[in-house]
Order: sequence, then C-alpha cells, then structure tokens
Amino acid sequence: MTTASSTGFGSSASTSASASASTDRTLRVLSFNVWGLAIIAKERAARIRAIAKHLASSNYDIVCLQECWVYKDFELIRDEVVHTLPYARFFNSGALGSGLAIFTRFPLISARVMPYDLSGTPQQAIAGDFFVNKAAANVGVFHPILGELEIWTTHMHAGGDQAPDTRQAHRIGEAWQLSNAVRDGAARGRYVMAMGDFNAQPDSIPISLLRSHAQMTDSFLQTHPRANELDNLPLSPEVAMSECGMSCDSPLNTWSAAKNISEKIRAQGGKRLDYIFYRQPDGRGGVTSRSGDRERGDSEEEGRGPELHCVKCELVLTDLVPGKAFSYSDHAGLYATFEIGKPRPTSNPFSSSAWTSTAASDKDDPPYTFTPALAHLPGSPSTPERQQQSPSSLSTPDLIRRASGIISDYAILSQRAARLHLRMSAVCIVALVALSVGSAWQPKSYIQPIFTVLGGLLGAAGATSFYLGFAWGRWEAGILSEVVQEMELELDVIGQGRRIEG
Repeated sequence: MTTASSTGFGSSASTSASASASTDRTLRVLSFNVWGLAIIAKERAARIRAIAKHLASSNYDIVCLQECWVYKDFELIRDEVVHTLPYARFFNSGALGSGLAIFTRFPLISARVMPYDLSGTPQQAIAGDFFVNKAAANVGVFHPILGELEIWTTHMHAGGDQAPDTRQAHRIGEAWQLSNAVRDGAARGRYVMAMGDFNAQPDSIPISLLRSHAQMTDSFLQTHPRANELDNLPLSPEVAMSECGMSCDSPLNTWSAAKNISEKIRAQGGKRLDYIFYRQPDGRGGVTSRSGDRERGDSEEEGRGPELHCVKCELVLTDLVPGKAFSYSDHAGLYATFEIGKPRPTSNPFSSSAWTSTAASDKDDPPYTFTPALAHLPGSPSTPERQQQSPSSLSTPDLIRRASGIISDYAILSQRAARLHLRMSAVCIVALVALSVGSAWQPKSYIQPIFTVLGGLLGAAGATSFYLGFAWGRWEAGILSEVVQEMELELDVIGQGRRIEG
C-alpha cells in the first residue's frame, strides 16, 4: 500500500502566495534530484540545508524533488519554504519510499503516487530499485488562470543505458505507464507537466515515448533546439551544461570525480537525464468543474483555454554550496519558465499527423530562446541509416513497435533466467536431501555442525531460487505480457484511426 504525506497551511502566507499568483501569467518550475540517500550520500545534511535556503529565497511556483528519501529532510525544506510554497506533499512507495516530494504555491485538489509495475528485479539488490519500487508522484493543483494543472514528478529505473536495448526494458515500461497517465490527465481537460530524473538520454526510447505517445514537449529542447546535436561537437563542459542540458556526470560537478564515468560521457560533458515536459489539455482545454475562472478562447462555444509555452529553460544550482567545496547534488537542477498566452486555434485531435510525427509540438512551435554559443558550430553528421535507427526520428507507430519488440526480447531472456533459477532450486533441494541423509550416517559428531550450516545455506538458496524462478518469474512475465498487449492495442487503434480523445 502506498501513502502520501501532505501539508497545506491556511495561514496568511498561503493567502498572500495565492493572491500574488492570481494575476501572474508566468509559471516558474524547478525539478531537482537532491541526492538525499541516508548514510550513502555524502554531506547530505549540509547540502539539504543549502537547498532549502535556496528554495526559500527564490520565487518558484512549483518545485519537484527526487531522491529526497529522508522524511526529516522533507520537513526541513517544507518549514523553510512555507511562506512561498505553502502546499507540500511527500510520497511513499515500496519498502524504502519513493524519494519524491512536491512543493507548490497553488492549492492542492488531488494527489496520488503511482508505483511503476516494472522497477528492477530482486537480483539487483544493491541497486535497490526493486525495493523502493520506483514511482511517479502526482498532484493536481488549481491555477487561477489555467484551471486544473496536473503535476507529475518521477525517478525512473537506473542503469541499462548501454547496449543491448533489453537492459532498458523496465524503463521503457515505466515510460509507457507514465505516458498513459499523462494522456488520461489531458483527456480530463487538465494541463499536464511531468518532470524529474528519467535516467534516460534524449535519443532514447523512454524519452521518445513521452514526446510522441504522451504528446509532451521537452522544455529544454523547446528553448534550445540544437541541444541534442552532440556528436563530434567540440563543447566545453560549461557549454555542455548551458546549451545541451547535461545535468548529470558533468566534469564541473564535484561529485562526478568519484564516479566511474566512460570517456564518451566525459567527452560530451555529461548526460542529460533531467527533464521538464508539458502539454496542453486535449483540444487545447476542456472545461472542468473547477475551471470556471479560467480564461476562455475567442469562441465561447469551443471554450478553449489559455496556451502554455516554455520561454526559458536552464540548469541551476550548478555552483558550489556557499562556503563549501562541494556541489549541491550530483545532479544540476532544471528550471523552466512558462508564459500563459492567449488561446490558439484547436488542432484536430483525429488528424493522422498526430500519430505519425514524434512530438510535433517540439518541431512545429517556434523556439523562444536563441542559443548563440552553438550558432558557430557545424551540425551533427546525419545519414539515412542513422536516422532510421534513432528512436527520436521514428513515427509513433514505429516507435511503439520497437519498444514492444525490445520488451518481447527481454521477456524471453527473463523466462530463461526464471527457468535457470527453478533448476537451481531443484538442485538445492536434492543436495539438501542428500546432506540430511548423509549426516545421519556419518560417525563423527564434530562434523554435525558443519552439516547443519550447509543445510541452512542450501535451504535458503533453494527458497530464494524458487521465489526468483516461480513467484517473481511469473509476476514479471505477466506484467511484460500486459505491456506488450497494451502496445499492440494502441497500434491497432492508430492503424484503424479509431482513437477516442476525452
């Protein structure tokens, strides 16, 4: 069972915050992985205090944190920012919590945590993803101009970003699950934002699914249209962060020195793992029960809502903690500024272009920020073969087919591993029986404790192998099968042009 802890302060601080935001057509959003692991994360207490002070002295409207694992850290931050971000939510999932928290200036109208169906395996005990049960956390807020706004924060399954593709099967499943949740929110007439540490680089299947299947816009790419053109570009670490959004493993981050980072990642200035995605409601806005004060479009009959645009997106908290010799976190924060504009004509939700283009909003909308640091650099080499293999260049149906194929391939490997564990369990049982029989016939009593210890180890190994092979093996197989069937149904709906919006 998952729970969430929330606080909302109905004091004058809350009232003044809401009043100041009622006429503000700018929305300021921060996503930050604070690296708040208890015991393991170095200088955690000092870093969390510095982060809390930064948040309290800034004018953010929405703050989403990842890896805020310790509840006392959440309380410290909450108490520090109560006058500017009076509404807060801390989310729990799995055995050790989700590490997700959201702070906002706007009143909450709903909240929930969505544990991912796929979140690592029990064999990957050190990684810990299975035991914390990686999740996406959600709050609904009421914005005085937009109406209902749905905010998602997530921290996806780590690792598996190198070949073969089957290593990222769980993260693909997570992206699919989150994409469907985002689509549901938009279908209910809500503006939707999804942000956090996605543990995936821009030209990957999970990110492409969010841009294509969920029809979300990548804020950083929207304002830095050449951000993904990294191959063979002579970028300094500073430019890699400012113009390409390299939020993790940057040479400029003090915590990167202790990591085992490949030369390729070092050469390109790190990884872009943190994102702020957003999208409009279906049909550019559907009137909801709480949207009576929302501005309406030119046509009262159509009732279109305002248009949300990202006008600036940048990495923040990239310097050292004041008075210290270390960075705020092993990630940089991602800060996006949105403007709420007048309604635009509603596009046809049944148009075939919506299903054959990847993230059309990223390509069709004009960029709002010119990036002169990249203007003098040549474009990345492009070949038909490379474009054919790039997930970000695939149409939505082809992208879903590739994702489905990877999950199907992974399912085969998973079942092989399950059968191996069942065989290991049988071997342990046979060995345990043989050991028990042998111990009854051996004449030397001082050997008996050795037989007892070996028997206990064999029993534990047999039980663990049986769990991994039978319980977890069948569990994972069922989830993988369900994801593949959902994708096949989506392909069938796209193919027949029967999509129903809202």
